[in-house]
Amino acid sequence: MDKSESATAMYLAGHGSKIKPRLLELQYQRILRYRRALLKRHSVGRAIPEVFIDLRLPAFGMGHVDLDEVPQFKRLHEEVQNHRYEIVYIDLHEVRPGLTPDYESAFVRFMLEAAGATVLNAFTDDLDVFAQELRERCGQRAKEHEVTDSSDIVNFFPSLASDVTAAALRKELQVPMDRHTQELQRVSDRIEGLKRLRPYSGGGIPFVEDRLSVRWQRSKLG
Repeated sequence: MDKSESATAMYLAGHGSKIKPRLLELQYQRILRYRRALLKRHSVGRAIPEVFIDLRLPAFGMGHVDLDEVPQFKRLHEEVQNHRYEIVYIDLHEVRPGLTPDYESAFVRFMLEAAGATVLNAFTDDLDVFAQELRERCGQRAKEHEVTDSSDIVNFFPSLASDVTAAALRKELQVPMDRHTQELQRVSDRIEGLKRLRPYSGGGIPFVEDRLSVRWQRSKLG
């Protein structure tokens, strides 16, 4: 792939179920990580992609989509047709045909590619660049399928993960300190440790959840 001079875009869209959504900020961070891995291996546009955001993909309609429901996608599609962008990054769960999810997603890739863009999906690791980066940094035993939305929330937003865990376990953690078991104390310590993490300080760029990386390295030594 040699598109070093290509203008690029990024399309973020809320999707997933109501109880397990794929958050826009998480998509953004995952795309940036994917793009960094891509830039190490391919000549693609290095300018920061322009971001297009729709709060929610259209509801499932067996392939029928009203683009007025996704105005930013509609604008992006027109820009691609006008040769403004050649590469579009996404982080969408493209559901297999035959399933009936809460949302439509296949139209995004189909319409953008038909208009002439190269679509690169961080969710499916198109071109396998994240998998390669993962093994280079974390060893050959690293497993990309273990890098999930949940682990990435811990990775990119540790303080938020700490607050959510503390809220979910509020009752269980409200035990007098003298009655804390060793395991419960370890849970409490982990929550506090996440709250104190500052992965972006000093220009840092988090890659994957620290405990995943440590476990993979230990399995290599074992």
